[in-house]
Amino acid sequence: MFLDIDGHCQHVALYGSENHPALVLLHSLGTCHAVWERQIRAFSKSHFVICPDFRGHGLSEVSRTPVTVEALAEDVVAILAAIGVNRFDLAGISIGGLVAQRVAATLREEVRTLTLLDSNIVSLAPQMWKDRAAKVRAEGLAAIEEAVLSRWTTPQGRRSEEGRGLAMMLARTPSEGYAAGCDALALADCRACAASLIMPVTVAVGDLDEATPPQAARALADAIVGARFEIIEGAAHIPLFERADAVNAILRGSVEGG
Repeated sequence: MFLDIDGHCQHVALYGSENHPALVLLHSLGTCHAVWERQIRAFSKSHFVICPDFRGHGLSEVSRTPVTVEALAEDVVAILAAIGVNRFDLAGISIGGLVAQRVAATLREEVRTLTLLDSNIVSLAPQMWKDRAAKVRAEGLAAIEEAVLSRWTTPQGRRSEEGRGLAMMLARTPSEGYAAGCDALALADCRACAASLIMPVTVAVGDLDEATPPQAARALADAIVGARFEIIEGAAHIPLFERADAVNAILRGSVEGG
């Protein structure tokens, strides 16, 4: 599905029956809705799975205005209103987890459960993200490709078909789309959202995640009253393929527990 959101053409992938409970999945920087492929397969028979492509990612247009976590959350809220979804489970990974926090704080009565994977509550390295945005704008995405991919999976996962698929997602992301996401991550601060997250919240992180280390995810969980914290063994920053069974179990426990 393609929608006009704030003057931008945005793509949303939809799976399953609209008669089923809605599950919204928000992807990481430099990927797209397809990063959730293993979760879509697991949940689309029981849920109406909604996977937006953020601005400048997947099939969505590159933003013509500055990108922030708040702006991306506003896009998701508008997408859900356009589709007519007013009660849903929500999950996000990495920047998708930051956006999910904003969405959940805005629609706190509509969000049944919130699952945050390999994410954080406030920017961990503002200057690094600013420098990375500048480098990508000056030299292109290929200039940082190796550094990014080395953190997304384990070395074994990198060599798998799905690891190669992740590399293709990154390579096909427009340089400006990625750089704008870096801008958003440099300014990201969801600390004010924590008190509004009244739904059941699960925070999970790979024990090998160097991009969002377990201590950062732990700090996120500690900031949210009643949040459950889980470690995904043997997982790097994007465990959605490599540790799909563990991720699916966490997500199923979250939505069924809610």
